[in-house]
Amino acid sequence: MLGVAVGTALAIAPLSAHADEPVTANEPRLMSETGEVTSVIDAFDKDDPFDFSMSLGFRQSWKHSNIRRETSLFQPGLSTGGFVARTENVASYSQSTTTLDIGADIGIFRDLAFALRIPLILSDTRQLDDLDGSSKNPERLADPSGAGQLFSVPFKSPSRSGVDFFSLGLDYAILNQQRDFTKPTWVVGVEGRFAVGSRLHACNDAAPGGIKCPDPAHPGVDRDPGISRGMHGIAAQTVFSRRYGYVEPYSGFRFLAEFPQTNSDFGATNDLKGSLVNHPPLQGTFMMGLEVIPWEHREQFQRLLADFRFSGTYVSPGREYSELFDALGSSQASTLRSGAPSAFHFDSGGKSVADPQSQQVFFTGITDQQAYGRFTAQGEVTWQAGEYVKFSAGLGLTYAQSHLITSADSCNPDFRGDAGAAGPCHEAVTSANALGGKVTGIPNPNHRDAIDLPGHRFSADDTTIVDLWLRGVVMF
Repeated sequence: MLGVAVGTALAIAPLSAHADEPVTANEPRLMSETGEVTSVIDAFDKDDPFDFSMSLGFRQSWKHSNIRRETSLFQPGLSTGGFVARTENVASYSQSTTTLDIGADIGIFRDLAFALRIPLILSDTRQLDDLDGSSKNPERLADPSGAGQLFSVPFKSPSRSGVDFFSLGLDYAILNQQRDFTKPTWVVGVEGRFAVGSRLHACNDAAPGGIKCPDPAHPGVDRDPGISRGMHGIAAQTVFSRRYGYVEPYSGFRFLAEFPQTNSDFGATNDLKGSLVNHPPLQGTFMMGLEVIPWEHREQFQRLLADFRFSGTYVSPGREYSELFDALGSSQASTLRSGAPSAFHFDSGGKSVADPQSQQVFFTGITDQQAYGRFTAQGEVTWQAGEYVKFSAGLGLTYAQSHLITSADSCNPDFRGDAGAAGPCHEAVTSANALGGKVTGIPNPNHRDAIDLPGHRFSADDTTIVDLWLRGVVMF
């Protein structure tokens, strides 16, 4: 709350600073010009009826996580086997993504702009390697049913490329310090994302038999690896900033909600009754930062700007393409390959059994994940070389909290009134072939004992992401 209070106080404080900025003579005076974070191109200004800009950026991202698994096995000095410990090293996960960011902004009216963004993924590679000798301990990846291993380490996914989504948005500066230096700059924006690429499918680049991306329902059919998560989305943000001479502090919020398409593996099981989690994580981000403008030259339309930013993101529980998406989704273990019934009913003997008419649910690699926090520190330098062109370079470091990436509960407690639909969701087992006790819900068709039961679950720990980007903008 202290950071918000400080940011708000800075935003409403009076302004008295004046200096040189790169503007034309008939545009608003620029010493009160906003920095990059709250910059909105516009139209219908006097002698400047139309503004348009195009941007091209290159982004390289490296992600690393340590994958571990819970165990209740006896471990001298650590566990007597009477409780679950999240201690078994499984694999070192790494992902390298190269993206070409294509963008355009069009001024619609004063302080109102339309934005188009197309992130073109040139290369996305993922792999699992040994973590402190984990590859020499295959029992850590054992299928609890005794049917072999879930997957093996090392593991490599195929290289992917293409467009995941494109976005269209509107940005509006409700307040603009350029036009009224007694006010801060306040920008609000909304963005719609639209999935367009081929849908992601779990793959093993070294799969035996030549079928790298097996169809869960038809294992003999090979599919395209795909690139898109198949999510439409809507994002909204608001940012406040206030310039004081050569510095401009700012703060803001951003929210992202996504909705799976029905023609993806995610969307195919999105409306099942027993599912506890049938949506991707919601994300809310708070950011605060400081832009420093140490040098400007109005006559030559030049300036140098440095941006220092910190942001924190809450990622809610949800179903997601995790670090083990490819490894688990392409597994040949029978407990993951066999279909699960989506509904139960009473049979002629009064027992709750799988309904043979119900949809069979096949495991695709998408798993239920715990909520976690993500924290990012980044810096960026922008050089405006002239009236029509500017360049930026930046570096960011992100840390994500440890969280379970396979955590689907076995029963959905929201449905307790139908004993026939309860299946195994009862308080106690009274015999080898009968169920008794109070109904605790109905089965979650997305649950798999081999990876979701306590003692078998996987986690992503010590996750770090390094981002490096370069961007050029041409302004008309």
